[in-house]
Amino acid sequence: MCENFYIPGFWNSHERYRKFTMKLVPFVKYTSCGNNFVIVDETEHTSLTEYEMSRFAFQATNISFGVGCDNLLVIQRCSKEALQAIAKERPYWCWPPEAEQANYLFRMFEPDGEEALCCGNGLMCVASYLLHQHGVTSASIMTEIPLPEPKVIQIGAGADSMGGWVNLGHPRKAPVELATAGFSEAFTETIDLYSDIKINFRAGDLRAFSDERELQLKAYLVFTGEPHLVIFPDSDFSIPELADYIFGSSEQWSVKDRRESFGTWLVEHIGKYMNARYKEIFPAGINVNLARSQRSGVLENRCYERGINRETLACGTGALAVAYVYSKLSQLTLDEIDILPHRCRWHDDNARIRINRSDEGWSLASSPVMLFDGVYRLLPEHHRVIEKLSSKDITGSDINRVVP
Repeated sequence: MCENFYIPGFWNSHERYRKFTMKLVPFVKYTSCGNNFVIVDETEHTSLTEYEMSRFAFQATNISFGVGCDNLLVIQRCSKEALQAIAKERPYWCWPPEAEQANYLFRMFEPDGEEALCCGNGLMCVASYLLHQHGVTSASIMTEIPLPEPKVIQIGAGADSMGGWVNLGHPRKAPVELATAGFSEAFTETIDLYSDIKINFRAGDLRAFSDERELQLKAYLVFTGEPHLVIFPDSDFSIPELADYIFGSSEQWSVKDRRESFGTWLVEHIGKYMNARYKEIFPAGINVNLARSQRSGVLENRCYERGINRETLACGTGALAVAYVYSKLSQLTLDEIDILPHRCRWHDDNARIRINRSDEGWSLASSPVMLFDGVYRLLPEHHRVIEKLSSKDITGSDINRVVP
């Protein structure tokens, strides 16, 4: 869909109008526990080329010069033509996967236009959208598109009060492309333990809490569709008192104060530091989860996400990573674990991601919400806003994400 429009005379010296063709992109915006997405439905009609998907990601995610969201999601039919189009433009595979494996393709793009692997909350939003837009109650969908062997999983909606679910399968050991060998020890067959990670601070950063300028911690790495480090500050920090600032109770401060609190700064500092200083170990970046057990089967979590390079209100694959590591550490056989997304619960006291374990894999369930729909006028490639802003590091970080 295209629309003709005119830009006034500063484009030339005669104050005449210059004509452009601008592509219109229909979209919906969804949220799941505050993790929010712009979704483009390409199941029936094609709106974006492969190149335009990456280009639109900046405009979709940018709150000041676009729609504003965490990630751009594109839903496609899993067809031979779609897979061949991906293979032609993106050097992911030696041979395209078989189209018969799945009903749909799950495409997810970071603000810098790079394609990401997987997203639990995003998949639950897609499941809710497919139900309400196309009447689909369950479907198979191909994820982890940039990896040499994408993964097919199941999604669905409408079966229970939670509203959307995704079975991510069984957690796995992180691929060598995402975690360099030789820096960790095996904790289980699927979890690697990093026992001596150091986070440095400037003089005075921790003055109110400790005389130390270095935080030592241990972390557990697992792959749940994304690589996640899981850290329990109460036991894994060399300065365990800092855990109380990360998980300050909602009764202590107002929402405004909590946003600006030391705990929020600490989460950001740890996440940015690990993504900037540990590239040798995590060349594609790393998601960092800070978790605390409230009681048996109920945990809080805060997640700093790679690619976005900031803490998000919630993370589905991170929630699964926390639940999985917790089950191994506690040696409890729990079929159901509730993960409370700490940041989202500043705004929604009932926010939670429910994790269920079965022989078929680990499933996530939440309550996705469709916020609004609209049509975006895709800015021309050489528009001054796009050229000026997308040429910079739009996340404000010096971390360049690499897709394996």
